[in-house]
Amino acid sequence: DLVWTKSRSNAESHKLTDSVRGTSKALSTDTTGDEVSESGVTSFDTDGFTIGSATTGYNTNTYTYVGWNWKKGVTPGFDIVTYTGNGSNRTISHSIGSVPHFMIVKARTTAGTDQGWAVYHRNLTSAAYYKRLDGDPAGSQTSDATVWNSTAPTSSVFSVGTSALTNTNNDTYVAYLWSEIAGFSRFGSYVGNASTDGPFVWCGFRPKYILCMYTGSAGYAIFDSIRATYNQMDNGMAAGQSREEASAGGRGSVDFLSNGFKLRNSDGAVNAGSTYVFAAFAEAPFKYSRGR
Repeated sequence: DLVWTKSRSNAESHKLTDSVRGTSKALSTDTTGDEVSESGVTSFDTDGFTIGSATTGYNTNTYTYVGWNWKKGVTPGFDIVTYTGNGSNRTISHSIGSVPHFMIVKARTTAGTDQGWAVYHRNLTSAAYYKRLDGDPAGSQTSDATVWNSTAPTSSVFSVGTSALTNTNNDTYVAYLWSEIAGFSRFGSYVGNASTDGPFVWCGFRPKYILCMYTGSAGYAIFDSIRATYNQMDNGMAAGQSREEASAGGRGSVDFLSNGFKLRNSDGAVNAGSTYVFAAFAEAPFKYSRGR
């Protein structure tokens, strides 16, 4: 239901396509631009997805790519919601059936200034805070009561205020919402120590994918077990930038372990002496998990 593609080898924009907006509509996490129509992902299939005639961000000749994919539903704890802004404090319904712990909202169409990506995470200081996903660096967590109306989401709704990031009158938006599922996903926080012997972060499973978010002024680092098949993993991908993947720890280094992950260098993307929040998804539930 959500396909997120990125060139590994070259500087190209991230591309996000989902089954709610439709296969021809794409957004890029490294820009504030509105939704574009292109023949990138042309179908969501039972065993993957199909690429069309669009090349940049999907299929440029000789470039290597990664695709991260999520299925919508109560069991995986993921929902996609589209809505039209009204400029007033409000709630918006979702269908996860539990409280979202991680949310990303982006304006699809804007009558005025293009808007960036607003991020909610349960371990930011409070529901009055948000982070931007786009940018280099992405910027510190910021207190702004108008983004989430200073209100944490519930098992049936999430709240938006009057901010243009989430609720300009007549602008259209998409929201991606995740809820923590034991043994499958984990949304937490850790404190870095700026050391090559960094903290161990418990997830309750061997990760397949992690997204680390510095609460200070820095970007987002993505690691996965498909691009790197053994520890130490030095190939972080910047979620809010178009740059290719780092090959020598330029966006952090981590080990994926049977029940979590461990930071392995002092790079500010993952392990400065400050607080980070993260999103992690499982390779295998803990009771079936083995070390690498």
